[in-house]
Amino acid sequence: MHANRMHITMMRAQFEGFLIREWQRRSGWQLLLQPFAWLFAVLTSSRRLLYRLKFLKSTPSTVPVIVVGNISVGGTGKTPLVIALGSALLAQGRQVGMVTRGYAPHRSVSDEVALMSRRSAAPVVANARRVAAVEQLLARYPATNIVISDDGLQHYALGRDIEIAVVDGTRGFGNGYLLPAGPLRENLARLRSVDCIVVNDTNINPSIGGVFKAIVAEEPLPGLRLHNEKTVLAHNLMYLLAATGKPVFHMTYGHESFSPLMQHQNLGVEPFHFLVRGKRVAAVAGIGHPERFFTHLETLGITLDSRHAFPDHHPFVASDLDAIDADLILMTEKDAVKCAHLMLLSAHRVWQMHIDALLPEPFYEFIVAQLEKISHVA
Repeated sequence: MHANRMHITMMRAQFEGFLIREWQRRSGWQLLLQPFAWLFAVLTSSRRLLYRLKFLKSTPSTVPVIVVGNISVGGTGKTPLVIALGSALLAQGRQVGMVTRGYAPHRSVSDEVALMSRRSAAPVVANARRVAAVEQLLARYPATNIVISDDGLQHYALGRDIEIAVVDGTRGFGNGYLLPAGPLRENLARLRSVDCIVVNDTNINPSIGGVFKAIVAEEPLPGLRLHNEKTVLAHNLMYLLAATGKPVFHMTYGHESFSPLMQHQNLGVEPFHFLVRGKRVAAVAGIGHPERFFTHLETLGITLDSRHAFPDHHPFVASDLDAIDADLILMTEKDAVKCAHLMLLSAHRVWQMHIDALLPEPFYEFIVAQLEKISHVA
């Protein structure tokens, strides 16, 4: 039974990895999927048009709603950004609440909810229907005067005042195709209607965005309002984003620390280096972009003996970790909240990395300025 489950899990993880890799390039088999991608484009565009023409109802909220989402599939770093933004607004004395879809097919609490609740003082409500989630949040916490939605850019039933699109700086928009031929949920033109764009990871891959050269060349570039390193302007991805005419900010990660899964000990990077010296370290990730986690560990100077990528939102069981041959297993904090209840044979060897999203001050200033323009802000 366990062997079958592990086999299915690994097959799913490998398939997800295959799609992510293939969506980074254009190939013959993707051309066969183009009719489905065109159909998907028609359906998504028509649906959005119906909401704009008010044939479909978008329910506004009595308080400002900030939606943090993306136009491509896979992990782009939305949840860390939501936590960072919520914490910054709370520090200003605002009453912030958070809503999320709450993907938890086998658990009562999703990994996003658990992580957001652990890392932020803001209340969190999960519901696949975002409108219901906001209504529940305001009913339970009536003092709330700002709502941040983790994901939901395409959930048009939820009225929103501010839209933030998060873009993966490593993968960009892949081959530029819509699902299922590529990673895009919506056409790139959708970025023209958001309020701002956040690029996750300043280490921009120079090969990203090459397929969009013609698109960029055909569009007049507006005055650039890029609040990040000037060097990224050499990359096509950033020129493409600049062509949207929207403010573009960068997000990185920092403030790393490490702690055992079952203890309250917390170590900085250098003490953790000393701890793992001479030990076999295995990295485990069941997130949308596991390679980002593995790469980040290596940039911190941590040598990995093995890497174990599980499907996104993977519901870990004890045997998943007990089967790994390593002296120490290192996972993301998002995965750790799913493993806290497990009865592991050697729980002491399982550690988690805590990390914060780091955003430039102009990003927060921009969001506050947008909030001040909204009439129903409390």
